[in-house]
Amino acid sequence: MKTILVLFFSISFLLTCKAQTVEVKNNSNYGITFSFPWVNYYNYINYQTNNSERTFGFFGLGISGYYKKDANKISLNYSFTEDLSSPLGAANFTNKDLKTSIGCSYFDVIYHYSIFEKTNIIGGFNITNYNFRLTSKIDSVGSYKKSVQTFGLSLGLEYRFNNYYSVAAIYRPALASFETDGKYRHLVNLEFRIDLDFKKKNKRD
Repeated sequence: MKTILVLFFSISFLLTCKAQTVEVKNNSNYGITFSFPWVNYYNYINYQTNNSERTFGFFGLGISGYYKKDANKISLNYSFTEDLSSPLGAANFTNKDLKTSIGCSYFDVIYHYSIFEKTNIIGGFNITNYNFRLTSKIDSVGSYKKSVQTFGLSLGLEYRFNNYYSVAAIYRPALASFETDGKYRHLVNLEFRIDLDFKKKNKRD
């Protein structure tokens, strides 16, 4: 199975590097996307201090289904991210008695609109869960987790290397919190994406 996948990705990369000799219009297909939001920037609420804070973190995984027509597509996405201190997820051997962390899981509907040959703008809406955690080694302070759900926008840019591989930077500002606390939150992702088409319909004029 691994050999088949490696061959598939290698052949698809080589084919998409060649210029097309036949103009094809009204192409449509659907498929799934595997996304890797590996670099994440959070604006969140630290419930230990009850203040807004900002932090960078690494690691994330996502999957989505999409329908694509010509160079544009619409997709339904689910992903989760964490604020790990290393891109490789190395263990943090800190001896802090109190340690906080933030992670997100989100579902969004986004439209990818082609503005140049390899560049898309992204726009849509999301529902995001911000998961704040306090880990305590102090007897008098208990560890806990606080989750807050928000509704917001999904805005960004996507650069496509070919029909299968792309990178995207996506900004997800919260418009409203189901906590109705009036505090601002956002998530910014830099992610690598892999599209796998299931079906193609090619109609030539």
